[in-house]
Amino acid sequence: MLRNSNEFHIEYNLNGDSMEPMQGCRMIGAVRAFIGIEDGYIVLHSPPGCHSGVMMLEVLQDNSDWRIAVSGMHQRDLIYGAEDKCLLAIKKVYENFKPSFIVSMDCCSSGILGEDLESVVENAKKEINTEVIYFSGAGYHSLAYYGYEEALEGLIKFMEQKEIIKNSINLIGIKIDDFKVKEDIEEIKRICNNAGIGINAILTYDTFENIKNAPNAELNVVFGDGIKLAEEMKKKFGIPYVIVDYPYGLNGTLEFLNAMDEFFDVNFDFVEKEKEKINKIVEKVQFYLKGFYGMSCAVVGDYKAIGFAKFLSDEIGFDIDTLGISKFYNMENKLKEIKDFVENVVIDDRKELEDKIMKNDIEVLFGSTYEKKIAQEKGIPLIRFSYPVVDEVSLINSPLAGFNGIPTIIERMINEIIKA
Repeated sequence: MLRNSNEFHIEYNLNGDSMEPMQGCRMIGAVRAFIGIEDGYIVLHSPPGCHSGVMMLEVLQDNSDWRIAVSGMHQRDLIYGAEDKCLLAIKKVYENFKPSFIVSMDCCSSGILGEDLESVVENAKKEINTEVIYFSGAGYHSLAYYGYEEALEGLIKFMEQKEIIKNSINLIGIKIDDFKVKEDIEEIKRICNNAGIGINAILTYDTFENIKNAPNAELNVVFGDGIKLAEEMKKKFGIPYVIVDYPYGLNGTLEFLNAMDEFFDVNFDFVEKEKEKINKIVEKVQFYLKGFYGMSCAVVGDYKAIGFAKFLSDEIGFDIDTLGISKFYNMENKLKEIKDFVENVVIDDRKELEDKIMKNDIEVLFGSTYEKKIAQEKGIPLIRFSYPVVDEVSLINSPLAGFNGIPTIIERMINEIIKA
């Protein structure tokens, strides 16, 4: 919903020195990129703490996916070193699971110690028959979004362009541990198929072989994160790219299709039927939706939060009082798009965000498990949509993205608000 005020407030943590930032360290971002290689494996050269923290975020969302091993550093190893443990962990992972790809990653403790994991990886290559790389994941180097961008960019060395597949795209910026991402991908695939577009590779929610063949696509579609990889693929392989919001709602999905229509002859014939189907569903709850018009809310998340806030404002009629986002690459350009419907933007400072939520007249909160406590303290409903969601499970095919995501979001929203 458009704001009447001309004021637009941005609280920007320029120095990255927040007591409680809104995103994790470099290692978290890199893990989120590499874990999406479905037949790959991560070996953390770290004490148990780093490993258990990452595993909690990943495994609580998918109990069947355990593809993160640890070398198991202990206190004595911080004095004498433990490169031998890292090599042993890599060999054991290959022996037991035969992955197509292994990444060995250090953390803060092994990084400070100066463990030479590049040499460890070179020695591992002599003993096992699979691709092994080293990635510097020490958290003191940078934030999560840098780790994610650089991890994705590092995959380009494995890519090879063979034969271009007409009317095909790569999806870049997909994260395997996002809430309902599997359902979202199925919906995006369905939409693309109806539009006459094929999906060549998903980075990263795909096999290592498909990722290596990513340059065979005609276009890269970037959902905010992964721009550095898209830029490098354009330089090396000549593949153009477009940056779009995550396809929430009708407008977000049409933006996704229109972005591809600039490069392909997209078939829009199916869209009217999708609209009719949505209208029939939404009519059942039209009185609830009218009651939500003008309600004040806060939206918290990563890049995807911008597309979600647009959907809430443009299609539901919420007043977006506060948008809390974590930093991402090329963020400044996106902030220009939201000044007409967002009053306050808080970037990477959780204390400032929580102060805004508690102080302002906010009635609904959209976010993640991390926002559960502040929602309870303020006594407002929390609708989960962003990473991480570890206090709710999703087993049925109910996407948040695309045309079929609209009823899902509306249903979740209505149920949470009327229960509060």
